[in-house]
Amino acid sequence: MLDMSQWYIRLGNWAFNLVLLNILWILFSISGLLIAGIFPATAAMFAVLKQMMIEDEDIAVMKSFWGHFKSEFIMSNVIGYLMIIVGFILYLDIRVLQEMENGIPQLALASATVVIGILYLLTLLYIVPIFVHFKLKLLQYPLHAVILAIAKPFHTIYLLALLAVVAYAYIIIPALMLVFGISLAAYFMTKVASYSFPRKEKASHAERYPSEVL
Repeated sequence: MLDMSQWYIRLGNWAFNLVLLNILWILFSISGLLIAGIFPATAAMFAVLKQMMIEDEDIAVMKSFWGHFKSEFIMSNVIGYLMIIVGFILYLDIRVLQEMENGIPQLALASATVVIGILYLLTLLYIVPIFVHFKLKLLQYPLHAVILAIAKPFHTIYLLALLAVVAYAYIIIPALMLVFGISLAAYFMTKVASYSFPRKEKASHAERYPSEVL
């Protein structure tokens, strides 16, 4: 068991790493002019967070971030823009609904759009943690994200509550947003997702990043 001084040191180290990850995420996103940088930077952030949780020790954050950014550059962009396309289609559906007259067709389309929209938002919660954990085929990532969100409803509700607390804290103390940015939300998403994975699937993390668990 950690004594109080060790606990403070560890907490401070984690806080520093979260701040560093936020800075790296911003810099690497900008380096790709956002268009090509934001998705691999996001994947790299989640991968480093998971590595920190697995190894439970200090890691070379900058070196690890750069490694993941390079290795996941193409696939993370493909998945990221796939999700953007789906989101854009949902947006178009909403615009069509606004132009339709009330009736059975409008009600049926509205109901389908609501269901798909909810599934889409649930997918966003888990797709990046799943991406950095497992080596799957492209369309398996959103499928597994939806299944995980539905199969673990209490974890999903808990995650939504944590993200709401983070958002509220950022509203109350805007300086926190500047310091931690997306990294704090990413930490909770990674942590809750790791609890949601079946034990036998947690071990498969080694299949994607074998050097991290040797």
